Amino acid sequence: MVVISGPKGNQQSDDTMSGSEPEDDAKPALNTLIMQKFPEVVPLNVGGMYFTTRLSTLRRYEDTMLAAMFSGRHHIPSDSEGRFFIDRDGTYFGDILNFLRSDDLPPRERVRTVYKEAQYYSIGPLLECLDELQPLASEKVRKAFLDLLPYYKGDVLLSLFICENR
Repeated sequence: MVVISGPKGNQQSDDTMSGSEPEDDAKPALNTLIMQKFPEVVPLNVGGMYFTTRLSTLRRYEDTMLAAMFSGRHHIPSDSEGRFFIDRDGTYFGDILNFLRSDDLPPRERVRTVYKEAQYYSIGPLLECLDELQPLASEKVRKAFLDLLPYYKGDVLLSLFICENR
């Protein structure tokens, strides 16, 4: 006897094992396995440094990597103690968390390295705040000036030539 079932008209005989499921029924089961659940208080292991924070802190800004990681759409591996593992240097992750918690900015001597971490995690509001701090602002002015120099090289050489001949 032949049984036709499903929208695709899959044929199945009586000889098949009773435990087998049609393909369409297996897909929703796989989708539910992918969705990862997170506790309200999240233990983290960032490059061997341990942190604990609220899930809402990690999801504070929707368009960040941390919000995406802890949305449930991605699998985050756990270490042997059950902490969610992020394979990144944890040295400046505390500064990232402090900003997410209360908009605190890092000390001036750590601005450049925290800026790089904020770029990695795509935390736009932190990047904007760090852009305004002096070490980065002066570096940007310097870079902009140096980028313009090639366009004025001819003018500078002409000015030097005129000065030498006077």
